[in-house]
Amino acid sequence: MILDEINLQLKQSMKNGDKEKVLSLRNILEKIKKEQVDSKKDITENIILKIIAKHAKQLTESITQFEKGDRLDLAEKEKKELLISKQFLPEQMSEEEIKNIVLNVIKEQNASQMSDMGKVMKIVIEKTSGMADGKIVSNLVRENLN
Repeated sequence: MILDEINLQLKQSMKNGDKEKVLSLRNILEKIKKEQVDSKKDITENIILKIIAKHAKQLTESITQFEKGDRLDLAEKEKKELLISKQFLPEQMSEEEIKNIVLNVIKEQNASQMSDMGKVMKIVIEKTSGMADGKIVSNLVRENLN
């Protein structure tokens, strides 16, 4: 289970004195626990993956902003945290793999107009669950429905 792996790595990092990794792992655990408290139920692996993916996306956006603001020190810190977060996520699909799924879903749903985008997006997101960036999926669906 992902949660067990995060806790194990946290303990190892604490023993090794790796402060950056400890902070990153605690940050991830905090987001998971917050979701658990907010939803008032046990959370599944799938929800944990979504939380970590969202966190990784936020880190990527922060890195971009820090680099634009010429704050390379902060960007570097976020990059390290992003690497730690990504190790708990499934491997991302290539754009070509996503495009094949998009084309198959469009064909299966007989989608041809932009009004079909929501229906296609929902199915593609389910099929790529955590393995594809939503922006890439959205762009590919948009391109192939025009």
